[in-house]
Amino acid sequence: MSENRTIAKPKVMYALSIHMKYGEVLHIEGLTKEEKDRYFELARKEDATMLVEDKASVIHLLSRDIAKISVKAYDEKYERIYHPLEKMVFSESSLGRRPFSFVIKTFLVLAILSIIGKFGVAMISGDIMNVFFDSELLSATLSQGFDLVFKIFNFTAILLILLSIIDIGLGYKAHYYINQDGSDPVVYSRISNLLVSIVFIIVVMIAKSLVSSVFLLV
Repeated sequence: MSENRTIAKPKVMYALSIHMKYGEVLHIEGLTKEEKDRYFELARKEDATMLVEDKASVIHLLSRDIAKISVKAYDEKYERIYHPLEKMVFSESSLGRRPFSFVIKTFLVLAILSIIGKFGVAMISGDIMNVFFDSELLSATLSQGFDLVFKIFNFTAILLILLSIIDIGLGYKAHYYINQDGSDPVVYSRISNLLVSIVFIIVVMIAKSLVSSVFLLV
């Protein structure tokens, strides 16, 4: 006995970006095809009006004020899975760039102070001239300084990774339109902060490897 099975088609929804002649852009999401078509019909007619209502406001939309309408179709899978991922990656960072820049700059300052401090301790402990003209003492002092630098780097890398995880996690509830046409440009996206952190970590790890190789040759 055969059984007929019908596969349900994914529900298609539409997100509109309505560009007004005076510069404002209205973003409307979750529209059915019929609702989307009504906005296009409004734009085609002269002196037509429509009330646009959401949880925060009611807008009296006039057809003569509309300059352009762009549309993006999406389904429930995109809304449930991909759009939250887009928010977590591409939306404006909740933390901004400053905390990441501050952590990196702090590391650079501490790195310089660590090496200077090790030389200061070596000078206090012995002859100042020996520190610079005794190759073994100079190498040992530099090695101690870099060891301290890379210990600080370990904490810095952990802190940057934690900041990135927090920033991306906050993106789950961030404001990010499905149809980005006409929306404000993102200045510091969450992914850009993550990339800055990754590049910094990779550069320092390469420097650490080179420094280690030099001291092995000495």
